Amino acid sequence: MKPGVLWLRIYGVGFVVCFAFLWITLLTPVAYGDLTRIGRISEAEFAALTPAPKFDAANLVDSPVSTADVLVIGDSFSIRFAWQASLVEAGLHVVTTHWDKTGPLCADFPDWLHRSGFKGRYVIIESIERLLPERLDEAAACTTMSQAFQAIPRATQLAADSAMTSPPRLNWDAEWASGLLTYIHTRAIKASQTDLTFNHPRWGDLIVSRPLPNGCEEFSNRLCTKGIFLVDDDRNPALTERSAAFMSRFDALAGMPKVIWMVIPNKTTVYTNRYRAASFMNAFTALNLGPDLFALAANSRQHVMDFYSPNDTHLSPAGYAVVGARMLQAVKEAGK
Repeated sequence: MKPGVLWLRIYGVGFVVCFAFLWITLLTPVAYGDLTRIGRISEAEFAALTPAPKFDAANLVDSPVSTADVLVIGDSFSIRFAWQASLVEAGLHVVTTHWDKTGPLCADFPDWLHRSGFKGRYVIIESIERLLPERLDEAAACTTMSQAFQAIPRATQLAADSAMTSPPRLNWDAEWASGLLTYIHTRAIKASQTDLTFNHPRWGDLIVSRPLPNGCEEFSNRLCTKGIFLVDDDRNPALTERSAAFMSRFDALAGMPKVIWMVIPNKTTVYTNRYRAASFMNAFTALNLGPDLFALAANSRQHVMDFYSPNDTHLSPAGYAVVGARMLQAVKEAGK
């Protein structure tokens, strides 16, 4: 066989294989959830099928910091203003910023609030469980807030305000071979009867799938006998009684307005490892630092379908509504 013919055949076979991979990817549903997207896992199998509650766009707003009653410092659980909608609907003026914009909460935090122009009565400090130990360690080690106040820009839409799926379209933005990986990963999840961890090329072991004995009573997705979670939920340091003690000392800083700590449990804690933060929550409750969202989640998972999104590490719209109602109650209790 002539070298030119051989080269053309090899090139042709390679082209057909690559085109097949690309075509599979284009036809693979776009992953909406962070867990399905990062883990290259089927969105069709893990998207929630229960219709999500709608949020009134009029309540998905921020107020100027100078007129706000409540200042929220939060993470990705707060940037869509979903749980804050309950406070806004009740007539409270709320302004929200992110930990990335504030930096560590240092010993001069009350002065920083004054410099920022905040004159309200309540500060809600929201954090997901897995990141709070590191944030508290950073707060304990610093004395001066280094960044000026910046509010989060107003959300143009609530991305979770849907059936948890993206509109059908070709998956142009994905890596060319991700469709095949999605098929392989999802098939492995279906076949596995134990935990199965997926390695991300940039972040290493990041996503884990686990069998859920009661999964179809709590999640509405097609593959409801399996759940997907972040490995870091278990790998990161756990909150302890010392964590709660530092939070109490932080609240007692001179000139501090009323602080309400809003600790959101990891999805893994809620569904597969509920006692991980038990000693912390006992101390947290005894010190009256904020509402017990761990107990709320443990109860709500049994009564609210898709309390956490099956394809995501965050709460579902229904979950945000439940948590928002509890946070409104916490603000009212703090004002008595």
